[in-house]
Amino acid sequence: ANLPGFRSDSIQLAGRRLMDNPNVGTIILHRLGNVEGFTTSVTSALAPKDAKKAFEKGRENARKKKWDEAQKDLEKAVALYPKYAVAWADLGRVYEQKDDIANARKAYEQSLAADSKLVTPYVQMAGIQAREAKWQEVAETTDRLIRLNPINYPIAYFYNSIANVNLQKFDVAEKSALEAKRLAPNMAKIDHVLGVIYANKNDFEGAARHMKAYITAAPNAGDIDVVKKQLAEVEKTLGARGGA
Repeated sequence: ANLPGFRSDSIQLAGRRLMDNPNVGTIILHRLGNVEGFTTSVTSALAPKDAKKAFEKGRENARKKKWDEAQKDLEKAVALYPKYAVAWADLGRVYEQKDDIANARKAYEQSLAADSKLVTPYVQMAGIQAREAKWQEVAETTDRLIRLNPINYPIAYFYNSIANVNLQKFDVAEKSALEAKRLAPNMAKIDHVLGVIYANKNDFEGAARHMKAYITAAPNAGDIDVVKKQLAEVEKTLGARGGA
């Protein structure tokens, strides 16, 4: 089972046959923390039938990457039911696919106005704000997302760390980056961010360690030459200080 803020038990179905007893037992969900944000919205239950039909059709067209059709269907859904938070969120993603960032931002804002505890628009908004280098907005958006759901979105901590690096708040950036690494140990880019953070905090050994980890984990990344140059500067400083 999957629910934000909970860890699920699992039941293995391997070896079961068609005529076996269909009662396979009970799946227990264990609460992980105080999670207020969700990936579904209570507004969906109140949507009229025609709005739901348009929404489902739009979501299906989006899955098929038929962006024009998906846009038309989702616009119909929110026109029929302006408080349809998940439809607004899906419409925002469609606009993003069509590189209509202004309307994507408006759609996410409408989604959050309809349901401020729906977490997906926060994630998408943070991504737009990061691409536009609006770091204070990124920090504020991800702070809200982390308060709503501190468990299921390591990308929120990742964006938050980058925002705070650019805002020169390195202690806050370090805390967020370490939490992102704890939640998503395979997200290699976090090591680069930590390397930059430690270099700015004059912990050059820590910076070198994390930059090397990133280069090892992602040798073909598009920014790998930049990171190698940063590592060379860090090692040059270490050498000048008589470090390792």
